[in-house]
Amino acid sequence: MYNIGNDIVLEISRDGLYGYITILKYESEDQDYIQIDNKDLLNEIKKHIKYGLKESLLQNLLDNRITGEKFCIAEGKVPIPGKDGSIKYHFDMEKPLLPKLNDDGTVDYRELDSINTVNKEDVLAEIIPPTDGEEGKKVNGDTIPYAKGRVPKFKYGKNVKVSLDGIFLISERNGLVELKNGKVSVSEVLSVENIDNSTGNINFDGNVIVNKDILNGFTLRTGGSVEVKGAVEGGLIESNGDVLIRQGIQGYNRLTINTTGNLSTKFIENSVVNAGSNITAEAIMHSNVSSKSNILVLGKKGLIVGGVCKAKYEIRARIIGSTMATTTVLEVGIDPDVKQRHDELDEKFKTSKENLEKIDQSLKVLEVLKRSNKLDIRKEELYNELSKAQLTLSLEISKVERELIEVKNQMNTLSRGQIKVADTIYPGVKIIIGNSFLYIRDEMKRCTFYKEDGDIRIGPY
Repeated sequence: MYNIGNDIVLEISRDGLYGYITILKYESEDQDYIQIDNKDLLNEIKKHIKYGLKESLLQNLLDNRITGEKFCIAEGKVPIPGKDGSIKYHFDMEKPLLPKLNDDGTVDYRELDSINTVNKEDVLAEIIPPTDGEEGKKVNGDTIPYAKGRVPKFKYGKNVKVSLDGIFLISERNGLVELKNGKVSVSEVLSVENIDNSTGNINFDGNVIVNKDILNGFTLRTGGSVEVKGAVEGGLIESNGDVLIRQGIQGYNRLTINTTGNLSTKFIENSVVNAGSNITAEAIMHSNVSSKSNILVLGKKGLIVGGVCKAKYEIRARIIGSTMATTTVLEVGIDPDVKQRHDELDEKFKTSKENLEKIDQSLKVLEVLKRSNKLDIRKEELYNELSKAQLTLSLEISKVERELIEVKNQMNTLSRGQIKVADTIYPGVKIIIGNSFLYIRDEMKRCTFYKEDGDIRIGPY
């Protein structure tokens, strides 16, 4: 705080970013009071305010002698912090396992480019340095430093090293680069000709390439991705990554594929298939196929006939069913895990409500005895235990009810799934969306099935 002349108080905020003056009303009769010229007052104020002075406002205040109010006459400059650095990855972190659809309707499985393979000494990532900020200014002219942006740090696992200058992340060997939980690592790939009598069943934590086929009765279990350049003929693949089968799948009506990732193949026939993400094929015939995302049947055939296909969001095909009215079931808007959780919660809710009603009835009887002072020690202990149980059960019911509402909302959201037919859907097909169903009685062309107001509607493709 500074006194300027006899009747002006100059204040600077604690952070130094604002300057204020107050012109005091002079009430003294003292003859020694001398009014200082405005120009001199302005110069005196400028000794303390050296940045951001609103000179025209100050001049107006001095000329008009506006007293008794505090006015902001200067504003400093707030510093602009530097932006944090970032990490630029030199590989595609989320490659979809989808084949290339050519202009003539064929599917080219050679153009998938689906696996992030790298060579030794390849640059996997680099640090983009933080950018500079701008300094601020206090009204007294002092500089306010800006906060510097942070330099990110690499997180990396096996077969990866940091360059000497600390800027680049480099592969130490040929393999498959992955980004899991923010950590970059390079996995070695297991490559075999066939999975058959020569190999027996295979359990491998990394990624697997089968150059030919997986034969009947043999199992491949892997924590990574799978590429089969031939076919799966009655074998079983269990994978925590994407699965690419370049020829096709013949399952002999058994579980053939169980993966948490995408599945892409030429055809699926007489197979049980479960995928945690998209399923892509040219034809699905007489199979039980389930996807927690979409089922996309592409290419010239684009055929789904016979069996059951279930998808969380969308089923898309060119032709569904056959002229022979082959029984074919398509279901969207369903997630088996969500449905199971709903049934568990619903059962738990009903059981808990029944138990609470029994406790409430028992407590009512004990309440009557308590009011009549007829509770002995044993009944009083029972009363206290039931009261605690009542509270615990009420809280549990509230928690279950909230979760049940959330799960129902999820199920309602899923009910917005759809089935798209690019060419023809034949009689004999059953459409299920959520808890609604529709039997196809007549042949239809280029249409979309969706749910609206509780009913299945038919719109254009």
